[in-house]
Formats: sequence, C-alpha cells, structure tokens
Amino acid sequence: MIKFKFANQFLSILSIGFFLTSCEKAILQNPSTEAKALFDEAWQFADQEYSFFDYKGIDWEDVRQEYAQRISDTTNTVQLFDIIAEMLYELEDGHVNLVSSFDRSRNWRWFLDHPDNFDYDLLERNYFKERERFIGSFTVFDFEDVGYMRYSSFSSAVSSSSMLLILNLFKDHKGIIIDVRENGGGSIGNVYNIAQHFTDTEVVVGRERYRNGFEHDDFSEWEELTIEPYEPEEPQDSVIYTFTKPVVVLTDRSSYSASSFFAQFMKALPNVTTIGDSTGGGGGAPSFTELANGWVIRVSNTQFAAPDGFIIENGVPADIEVDLRESDRSRGVDTILEEALEFLRKQ
Repeated sequence: MIKFKFANQFLSILSIGFFLTSCEKAILQNPSTEAKALFDEAWQFADQEYSFFDYKGIDWEDVRQEYAQRISDTTNTVQLFDIIAEMLYELEDGHVNLVSSFDRSRNWRWFLDHPDNFDYDLLERNYFKERERFIGSFTVFDFEDVGYMRYSSFSSAVSSSSMLLILNLFKDHKGIIIDVRENGGGSIGNVYNIAQHFTDTEVVVGRERYRNGFEHDDFSEWEELTIEPYEPEEPQDSVIYTFTKPVVVLTDRSSYSASSFFAQFMKALPNVTTIGDSTGGGGGAPSFTELANGWVIRVSNTQFAAPDGFIIENGVPADIEVDLRESDRSRGVDTILEEALEFLRKQ
C-alpha cells in the first residue's frame, strides 16, 4: 500500500500550447518528407504510452493505416496537424491533445453529448443574492441548516486555513454540500487537500497502475491509494479539523479529470453521497512529449480504479442520479441542489 504522493503528476497542462517557444514558419508550406515522419512519431508515442487501448477496444494499427494513407507529398502543415488530430480523436479521451502555435486538438464529447446540469447565474440570482462568501478558492453559502461550498477548478490552491474556516463555520449544521459541477480538473494534490478533511480514519480510495512496456497490456502492478485525516501540528480543543457528518458532492458530466478522482475519493468515505450526473471521466494521468517540429502531444498514461476495480475513465456514476430540469431552471430552481438539500435535511 502506498500513501497519496503523486499530486504533481496530474497538474493540468491543457494550456501548454500557449507557452510553446517554437513557432511554425509559413504554416501553409509543404513540410515535404517530414510529414510522414511526424505522423509516425505521434502515432508511436501514443502506441507506447496510452493506457486505455484494451479497455476501449481500439485497434491502433488499423487506425494508423486509415490515417497514414491521407498523407501525401502535397500535405501542408495545417493539413498534417488535422490528420494527426483526427487520428488522436479516435482515442475518445479528453486528456489527449496535440498542441501547436495555431491550434490545440481536443475531444469534448465527454460533456457535449450530455445535458448541461450547472448554471451559476441561476445560483447567483435565486440562491446567493449577494450573500455568499468567498473563502480562499471556494464560494460558500449558508443555508442555515446545511452548508454549501463550490469549488470551480482543481487548479485553484486549497489551503488548510480555508478548509478549517469553512468546516468550523458549518460544524453545527446537518451536513455540507460540495459542488464540483463544471469543474474541469487540475491538480490531484488539491483532491487530497480537500478529502482529508472529511474522514477521521485512513481510507483506501482506489488503486493505480501505469503503462511500462511496449505492449498495450504492459502495466505496473496495481498500487492502493489512501487518504489519511488531516492532523494539525498544534490541535485546539475548540476547532474541528475533520467533518464526519453527512456530505453530498454534486457532480455532472463537466466534472472531469481531477473532479472524477475527487468524486471517487469521496465516494470511498462512509459519510459521503454523490448526487447529480456521472462525472465526465478522465481517469488517466497524462504523459507528454515534444515532436520534432515543436508540437506537443499528450496522452493518458495511467489507469485509476475504485477499490472494487471499477475503472473511472468514462466517469464516476452518481449515487443519486438527478438532472437539472429545464422546467425548474426556468423558475429559478436548481433541481440537483434541491435534491441535495432535501437529502441532508432528512439525515
């Protein structure tokens, strides 16, 4: 068993393309014989690093043959980018990107094919009404008997001081709602920074393995991942450091990457229930490299599974499935939030 120690591996690099130092010159020029070599370089990197070929039933060699035949002596730089991008799209993975100075490939079907279940304007106008607090990276609201905290990005720092302020603000409430709807991910370190405040015992939250060979089924051994309760250096009797009353985590298909990890981490705790839609998935930490022409490619390199072996790549199902009904939205009601409030008030 290993402790949680891999936070930095999962730092979001979606914006890496905007910081590339190389620049394509005359991007419409014919890259000549370099096109096929660059295509092969991208295909081979994915072939040796990507972690979900077998899980998704993808024949990567067939994909190569299909897209390689589209490259010719007249293929220009933009066309080559599009060919490689479309090939990578076959992996059906939001963590797979090709980045140049003029574009970034993406696959957003993990949320575009599903209902929109979050509306911040609805919350602001009909619930918060300028009475919310902003504590660190959280938007916090007091329903008097239930606490609410929204976390919009796992790229935003989470401090213990912010967490303790929120927990002690709501320590006499029936429960807390943590809203990570429309949270596209970020650092897994912040997943740990939050989750450790909602357990008073060490808990196995899942297991991880990574690609370590040339064959698609070459992986390291599964290793268990755990979280431990937060322990202050100098505890104070009047302060609570972990909240073990009922907790609800709100999720939707736009909860991706680190948000999926967070949903699974929290589901492993006995006092936590998830409500809303399944998360969008994104259960693999990315590996990336720079191609010969300066383009950057990244692919998922690891697999993360729940303690029972369920791989979260395609999403973490909600314990209670609820959609934001348009009939409710039109009259200023957040269906998913109301379900969470009712659930906690019954506890």
